[in-house]
Amino acid sequence: MNLALVDPIIKYLFFTWLPFLFLSEIFSLKIFKDFKFKDNVIIFGFIVTVIGYGILSSFIIIFLSSAGLIFNYDLLFNSFIILYFIYVGRLSVKEMGFKITSSLVILPFIISYIIFYTLFYGDKIYRLSPQCNNTEDYKIKICKLSNGTYIGEMKAFKRHGQGKYTWNSGKTYSGEWKNGKKLK
Repeated sequence: MNLALVDPIIKYLFFTWLPFLFLSEIFSLKIFKDFKFKDNVIIFGFIVTVIGYGILSSFIIIFLSSAGLIFNYDLLFNSFIILYFIYVGRLSVKEMGFKITSSLVILPFIISYIIFYTLFYGDKIYRLSPQCNNTEDYKIKICKLSNGTYIGEMKAFKRHGQGKYTWNSGKTYSGEWKNGKKLK
């Protein structure tokens, strides 16, 4: 998976969500023991983390299924992390006297999955890339990269199948590509 070609907005959303992952842990430290709203901050950080991870996981699953890689280690890892967050979160929040349901994770995951499926499934995934565009032939993409232009088949934002790459220097390669590398 080559998320480097994905629109920077996705990266910004990820890095905006990431600090919430550590918010609960930071406020669990002893230096915050007298902080009046400590429990509220921990719960808020946990909820934002879980919802964010559910949304991120749904995007990754759509991306992987669009690339034809639905069963791989990324999917297993995301599934494990979601289950871990549900388990640990329920224990942590229950310890503080609050109740939390699994729908806190499952509902945002399902809603974002439906939205991402509608917007980006299949060939529409290339809408996310500022460098790559679809052509009339659904298999062929045109990508204008910093060191040249690629016209051909792609899989998961990698050159894969038949294609032609023209470097800015004028050098070209036309032929078979596999996972972003030319076959000789």
